[in-house]
Amino acid sequence: MSTTKDILTIRYGTQDGHQPVAQPLTSGVSVYSGTVAVTRAGYLINPDTAVQSTDICWGIINGIVDSNPTVASPITGVASNATICGIDTGSFFLTPGTSADALTQADVGKVVYLIDSNTVGKTSGGGTRPVAGTLFGIGVAQYTGLVAVSITSSAQTGSP
Repeated sequence: MSTTKDILTIRYGTQDGHQPVAQPLTSGVSVYSGTVAVTRAGYLINPDTAVQSTDICWGIINGIVDSNPTVASPITGVASNATICGIDTGSFFLTPGTSADALTQADVGKVVYLIDSNTVGKTSGGGTRPVAGTLFGIGVAQYTGLVAVSITSSAQTGSP
């Protein structure tokens, strides 16, 4: 069927088009606001520990825990499902990897992989890193040294 008129688009999420997300911490795990939110087996993990290709990247932890906007860092889970972290979704400036993981203008539009809590790179680390999202741009002016990444929450694996 071909389109013959405008189609009404219904937005899901906030006015800026981003879907608010909340994910639980498990007991003893600590995370920081401003880091990439990564889940494994349904719970947030600290992405500075060894990430795995099957981990899922969601966005950036915004520091809201259980609807409380004032939380102390780090945010630490006291029991599985007892602590819920708010997550901002969308595109964010992150630190690019170096050497084989360096990103250039030629990589814009391609998949990038999570290296740690705020670093993304070109390679999957031999199939060991999760997909962080899509590279949207290389930072210029005040964002020099950073890269813009649209963080996805799909369960893509880091395997090629």
